[in-house]
Formats: sequence, structure tokens, C-alpha cells
Amino acid sequence: MKSRIRGGDAAWAAVATTERLPVSLQATDLPGPVQPSLDDDERKKPPRVRKPSASHDLIHSPTADLEYHRARLRATFGTLSEEFADTMMGKIISGLRPNAHDILAEATLNAALATVASLKPASEIEALMAVQAVVAGFSALRMLELSQRHLGEVNIAVYGGYANRLLRLQSDVLQTLNRHRRGNSQSIVVKHVHIHPGAQGVVGIVNQEKGGQRGGDEN
Repeated sequence: MKSRIRGGDAAWAAVATTERLPVSLQATDLPGPVQPSLDDDERKKPPRVRKPSASHDLIHSPTADLEYHRARLRATFGTLSEEFADTMMGKIISGLRPNAHDILAEATLNAALATVASLKPASEIEALMAVQAVVAGFSALRMLELSQRHLGEVNIAVYGGYANRLLRLQSDVLQTLNRHRRGNSQSIVVKHVHIHPGAQGVVGIVNQEKGGQRGGDEN
């Protein structure tokens, strides 16, 4: 019997998804100095956010300089659009906390941000693929954890199967990202073979036949 999702459950999931809006970085209530302008050295460090509660989506900047940290998030997602950065933050949070009753710790969210930053997206489409890969990877780790929670055959088969699919999806997305960055360029390897006078060279596939004879096209 094939597994099916009931219509009521599917409708509830669709409504719940529309309620998860883009997540904008808020000003912090912690005192702190104004940060310097963003430079190349600072781009190398992954951004961080404060998440006061693991049970909701609200995030804050780690220091009082809100605009500085918003600029860091835009640089992380390879965009100049504030709306795009907010939307990607919302997708990361909803991907790591898909159910409103789930929890997402501050450390996990910052780890996901650091992973996106490590992929160094240079445009919105690259950032979109980076977020897809990160959510798939973190979700796979969660499925692996669930598969080992009770060590039952059903748990291992179901959750382990989901983890395997998510890991393959992450690999496919990363390969697509690499192909996008390479564009239409192709790598051609040219090897030179030197044949001295009186010697023979073989071009093509050489098969070892019975009796020690070799097949191929000789030059």
C-alpha cells in the first residue's frame, strides 16, 4: 500500500507555510559600540545573529549597529536587496524549523549561516542554491538522528531513507552550483606521446586476446 497524505493534512500544511514570512534582522537591546564599515577582511568572517527564543522566528543583531549587520547579511547572500536577504533568512529558519512547534537554537541557525557564507554566493541565484543545499544537509542530519533515536527497524528504514535522499539532493544542488559557476567552459586535457624512429604506436582501444595478440589500429 502506498503512503498517502490526507487532503486535510495537506491543506493545513499549505496554510501553515504561507504564515512563515521573511525574517528581518531586528535591533538588539544590548549596548555596544558602532561597528566599522564592511571591508574585505570582515567578509571572510561568517555573520551571526541573536535568537532570544528557540521556539519562534524573531532574530536580533548581535550588536547595536543594525545597519552594519544587515549589510553583512546582504553580502553573505550575494545581493544588494534587503528584501532578498530577509526572504533567505526566513527560508533558512522555516527550513530548519518547518513546524511552528519545532525549536531552532541560536547556535544551529548561526551554523547554517556560516555554511551559506562558506559557499560564497556571488548572486541571488547562487544564494538560492546555497540555501537549498544547507537546508537539505541540516535536514538530513535531523533525519539521521531520528533514525537512531529508537533503533527500530521501521525508524531506521523510514528516517534513514529520507536522510539518504536529502544527502543526495544536497550533493546534486552543490554540483549544479559548481556547473553554474563554471558556465559553458570545458576542460580539455592534451597529452603528447613521443614515438621514436623504428617504434610503433597504437591508437584506439587495445584488447588483450588469446595467444598474446593485441587488437587495435596501428600507426
